[in-house]
Amino acid sequence: MDTFDQVISFLPLFFIGLAALLSIRVFLGESPRSLRMFAQLCIITFLVELPGHLIKEGQNPNHWLYNIFHIFYYIYLASIFYQQLKNEWIKISISVFYIVFILFAIYNTLFLQDLFSLQTYPLVIGGAFSIFLSGAYFWELFTSTDHESITRDPFFWFTFGLILYFGGTLPFLGMFNYMSDNFYDFTVFYYRYFSNAFSILLNILIMIGFLCRKSYQRLS
Repeated sequence: MDTFDQVISFLPLFFIGLAALLSIRVFLGESPRSLRMFAQLCIITFLVELPGHLIKEGQNPNHWLYNIFHIFYYIYLASIFYQQLKNEWIKISISVFYIVFILFAIYNTLFLQDLFSLQTYPLVIGGAFSIFLSGAYFWELFTSTDHESITRDPFFWFTFGLILYFGGTLPFLGMFNYMSDNFYDFTVFYYRYFSNAFSILLNILIMIGFLCRKSYQRLS
């Protein structure tokens, strides 16, 4: 990997680190629970991405680390939406998701995709459910009687970023195994440039969310 590719590979980690740094103030402050949970998720993400990046740079496999982390990530992200959303049916669907997703992740590891290869099925399922929850929050936000600007709502930026990120990466992940076997060079190109670009965009929007100000109590 040449210097330019190394920089491209490092950039997402840099922005993930910036988002984690901004989230520390929120996590240690008097923010609502759902916002502190999201801040904690950003910190944990960086603490996983950093060794994951170092393992990769050492030419060692790191899929096992991300496979374990992704199961935690989607469950924890869903629990944040459980705190944030008000619709009871959506909350019931989240409770069902906890059980179904964990059981499928175990089945997938035992019978479909082993722990040491990239497990794309949980990524697609978890990402698709995250888009659904983000859309549900958008609907509640736009139908709310609160007249304060939605751009001052941190979760507007978070959910917007999640929709863009998963919307841009899920189609690729859904075809990853086929693309990797038949179009390896394109797969590497897409992952290195497009997936990294979506990761950077997501973390920029997360940082905007942490920097915006909000005075209403809807997030509590």
